[in-house]
Amino acid sequence: MAFVYPFRGYRYNSEVVADLDRVVTQPYDKISPELQEEYYRRSPFNTVRITLNREKRENPDTDYAEAGSTYRKWIDEEVLRQDPVPAIYAYYQKYIHEGRGKVQKGFIALLDLKGSESGIIPHERTFAAPKQDRLRLLRSTESYEDAVFMLYSDERLTVNRIMDRAIDNRPPDVDVKDDYGVQHRLWAITDPGKLKEIQDVMQPLKLFIADGHHRFETSVNYMKECEQRGWVADGIESFDKRMVTCFNIADGVTILPTHRLIRDLPEFDAHSFLKAVEKHFDVKEVSSPEDLFNQMKQEHERTVLGFYPENAKTFYLLKLKHEAKDDALFHEYIDAYRSLDVSVLHILLLEHYLGINESKLVSQSHIDYKRDAGSCIELVDKGNYQGVFFLNPTTAAQMQRLGLKGERMPQKSTDFYPKLLSGLVFMKMNIRK
Repeated sequence: MAFVYPFRGYRYNSEVVADLDRVVTQPYDKISPELQEEYYRRSPFNTVRITLNREKRENPDTDYAEAGSTYRKWIDEEVLRQDPVPAIYAYYQKYIHEGRGKVQKGFIALLDLKGSESGIIPHERTFAAPKQDRLRLLRSTESYEDAVFMLYSDERLTVNRIMDRAIDNRPPDVDVKDDYGVQHRLWAITDPGKLKEIQDVMQPLKLFIADGHHRFETSVNYMKECEQRGWVADGIESFDKRMVTCFNIADGVTILPTHRLIRDLPEFDAHSFLKAVEKHFDVKEVSSPEDLFNQMKQEHERTVLGFYPENAKTFYLLKLKHEAKDDALFHEYIDAYRSLDVSVLHILLLEHYLGINESKLVSQSHIDYKRDAGSCIELVDKGNYQGVFFLNPTTAAQMQRLGLKGERMPQKSTDFYPKLLSGLVFMKMNIRK
């Protein structure tokens, strides 16, 4: 069950911050050091000063004291101003993917962490270090400046129709364009009748975590920590809720692949590696990246991977042999898991052939992740990496199927696009201590 609530969000005061494009950011885990500096340059009120303050760079174990102080100062000085009445915020993203214009319609609300717990379905594994980092930030700010990306399924598109009626002929309250050309628009829906309609539609549904597994688990951990301290949630906006953005899978979502770059493998030899994997894969040389990606797309219904090793100047298409899934290496996994390209990559190529096991993935000693295939090729050509594995995107149906069976994919198996902007609306917790 998904219990969602309207809330009185904090938003940037237009009398202080006239240009919202200069203060919103990509999610914290998508912000490189270079982008962090760019955000700092754009505005003294940029959200990065809360969500990924320079404290993190200077001290990986920071408790984010400066971020918390900055946030409270912005509220005191009315850089951020609380909305007068509770709202569910319609959030529409307009973007172009593969030459086609799309609009993704969602809403921002608070999710009851206790009442909804059994209806929240994760699909990716999480690691301790990112959760500990976000917990330190949460303790300092007692606030959310970003939302967890959630998906639900309703073939009737009921909530979309409610939102369309509610915002009809109204200019958006927020209208910004991000660094990738995506237009993000926000409307505060405050009509009690429409708010209840949305709540009633959502209550019986399950929610799938698309992006933000670490942040969601951190919210649950923080709630338990607050309760152990004897603190009390003082109103709707408190530690027992989490700000989320919900989109309907039935309306279509865009998932991009996240490719794996390999590095620092001792005595790695691409020729020997390719020869060895012929036990499980049909290996085919391909002349160009365009040809590789076209063939991967055409073969998407079976397990296919791309590989480009350093110094080879040759691309390789790896097609899993049909009999390979009977190998003992797969026996402990359910069919829904071993049918995923990313699972095969991790089970066979990374762990079995290259020795990159779970502990090495956690320590981030041999794998880096990148969305843009062209950048991956450039980095390999420069000698920064020993090679790159290319993937087709995981589908929403695969994610749902695995999540409903209680299984989780390897980290960064899905990359939902567009990302949710941080800083569109904030939620400050009311806590009685």
